[in-house]
Amino acid sequence: MRIWYWLISVVICLPVMFIGACAEVPPPRVVFEDPITAIRLQVDTRASAEHSHPAEVTAGQMVAVLKGVTVVSRRGGLIANIVTGAAQGEPAFLADEIFALAPALSQALSMARPNELVTFYRRFSDANTALAVTSGGLFVQDQYLYFILANNRNSPLDAININYVYDYDPINDPLQPITRNSFRASFDPGFVLVRDEDRRPWPYVDPGRVVVIDLTLLAKDSESHAPPPSH
Repeated sequence: MRIWYWLISVVICLPVMFIGACAEVPPPRVVFEDPITAIRLQVDTRASAEHSHPAEVTAGQMVAVLKGVTVVSRRGGLIANIVTGAAQGEPAFLADEIFALAPALSQALSMARPNELVTFYRRFSDANTALAVTSGGLFVQDQYLYFILANNRNSPLDAININYVYDYDPINDPLQPITRNSFRASFDPGFVLVRDEDRRPWPYVDPGRVVVIDLTLLAKDSESHAPPPSH
């Protein structure tokens, strides 16, 4: 019996024999869940170093982050984007989504361990859309916030002709894009974005869906747009 147990252990560990030990990644920790939203903490297997967690990003700051994230279509090519103006981007989150997600994301960052990142998943439907998904993740490194927009109102059915042979709902893997080459993420105002050469590498299947925001600059921008105190 012990021999069979040993053989099974060897087979399971063979794929990782040359990169370290045979270790299992723990399941995500749930911060918030309801029928349409899931906020979780999961071990960041992509990171080469620990994150600056737990991190203090207030709900107000998170509102500013979500308001600033934009989506730029990749369909039709660069010329079409310039002609239509789509290159300027459209807001990624509606007002009700922002105020639903911001407090939970702020809380999740305050609970995150140095080896974890925050993931988010949000279902969307209206008269024209049966089901669509917005999902991704975020983490803090020093004063920089890494924001990954893996999906933006993508239908699970879109996966059939692109990545999979069946529809795919990324509720258990919010960082997995349903489609490729449909959009990229950006941020407004652009001056708070961190240049590639100034950020720590974080490998992702689509670098165009990762924006890195300087929280210090974002705070200064928010202060500059704050209404003057009443007398």
